[in-house]
Amino acid sequence: MDPIDVLVRRKDTVEAVHKVYAVAFEGEKRVAVFGDPHWKTYWRSTAKPFQAIALVHSGAADRLGVTAEELAIAAGSHAGSARHVGIVDGMLKKGGLTPGHLQCAPHEPFDRTEARRLCREGRDPTTLHSNCSGKHAAMLLTAQAIGQSLDTYTDPSHPVQLMIQQILSEATDDPAIGETVVSDGCGAPIWASRLEDVARAFQKWATGNFAYGEASRRIFQSMIDYPDMVAGVGHWNTRLIEELKPHFAGKGGAEGLFGGAFADGRSLAVKVLDGQHRATPIAVTALMERLGWLSSLEKERLADLMETPLTTLSGKQVGIIRPAVPVR
Repeated sequence: MDPIDVLVRRKDTVEAVHKVYAVAFEGEKRVAVFGDPHWKTYWRSTAKPFQAIALVHSGAADRLGVTAEELAIAAGSHAGSARHVGIVDGMLKKGGLTPGHLQCAPHEPFDRTEARRLCREGRDPTTLHSNCSGKHAAMLLTAQAIGQSLDTYTDPSHPVQLMIQQILSEATDDPAIGETVVSDGCGAPIWASRLEDVARAFQKWATGNFAYGEASRRIFQSMIDYPDMVAGVGHWNTRLIEELKPHFAGKGGAEGLFGGAFADGRSLAVKVLDGQHRATPIAVTALMERLGWLSSLEKERLADLMETPLTTLSGKQVGIIRPAVPVR
């Protein structure tokens, strides 16, 4: 089928069109395809729920008493709020580590309250404010647990990264996935897969139906229990998990990728071809609506994600962002 077109309309004029590839499964059956399901893309932060599996599988999570909330932030792209920063710092302390061990570069927190606080106090962001600091903390704790170097934990040949690569290889049924490895924006390795393999991987992750299933189910449940750790209060990724609770979890990533699954094995993957994040929640919810995966109440609560108002800086609505044609 053709891609999903997400239109940015201001009054009667279409200002932009975001083309979206998407694929969905119900068990073994592929129930929806828009665009090319074989499109290959880098996982980016969509891989975090799989990268976090290593923390559990290595035994580090149980040995150090890592909580479900901490597992969720390891699998998330947090907003850098004071609470998020405190949780990641607490994870590091469980291993006797400090923020100085993190190899993710600092950036301004997405959380406005924390960003204003730093500005007001004349402080610079720290590595803890990085939206990838939870993932990096998990990698450090895993490296420590298996007795490997903390200084080179982001090297693709490091045992922690090879463990993560194997997890993704098992989840995608792709033994050659290692050939695609490159650095993500945060400096950690990342890999590429076909879009339909991303959807199938999330199906295995949510159901636990693969070699790392026991650990993946713990990550899945942690994200459902603590969706504000996956992104942040009010973020569409957090809201989607909250509204579909307790059956669904998923994760967005850079360049407009999203993967997610229900506990019963329904799964989907969406890729915005031009990488524009604003089209991702619209495409995800439109696909779910088409497939009948949303109840009437869920559609009502997610209405602003399905058709997002286009506003001026002062908040006046001047247009709308929505699918070109209802995909029902």
